Amino acid sequence: MQSPAEIVFHNVESSASAEDAIRDHVARLERLYDRITMCRVRIDQNNQNANGTIPPVVHIEISVPGHPDIVVAHESARLQRRFQAPDLRNAINDAFRVAEQRLARFKDRRAERAP
Repeated sequence: MQSPAEIVFHNVESSASAEDAIRDHVARLERLYDRITMCRVRIDQNNQNANGTIPPVVHIEISVPGHPDIVVAHESARLQRRFQAPDLRNAINDAFRVAEQRLARFKDRRAERAP
């Protein structure tokens, strides 16, 4: 990648473990497709309820040459349907799972077009 991953926390406290997990996922994306030029990750706690069970939104933007950004905007409602007690770790893992799938599809389409 041409520059290090940008990681931003908004309305939620950052943690070293969350940043490490994000950097590990970004490294996996780079192994999947080595032409990534930029990756931005924003963790945003838009809403909160009385018992603090609404997980944050994970937003990932992946830039690759000659193509619009691959964007994953992972909403907390999806996590609440998938997990009994979703947390930041679940949000990060699930968002990057979707990002990996989209990047793999992009890579496969590029390979099909190559001579």
